Amino acid sequence: HLYVLQIDFAAIKMTRGAVMEKLKQRGIGSQVHYIPIYRQPYYRDRFGFEFAAFPETETYYSRCLSIPLYPAMTDDDVARVVNAVRALA
Repeated sequence: HLYVLQIDFAAIKMTRGAVMEKLKQRGIGSQVHYIPIYRQPYYRDRFGFEFAAFPETETYYSRCLSIPLYPAMTDDDVARVVNAVRALA
């Protein structure tokens, strides 16, 4: 029940944090899911993984953002989220 977007933040000249804040201002929550395991503190500290060793994962991680998706969403809710995301570009 996640809807994960891939956003080229450089192309829209905003950071992921800025996008999340803009959505929050419009009452829309967003999150970053699927943080790579080698970025988790336990694995990072224990095994010392270098982020550069996982270029495709880093590309995905740098562009992902989850937006609301749940069974009770109305068409109006969906339109509000879609319009807020479109307004970022």
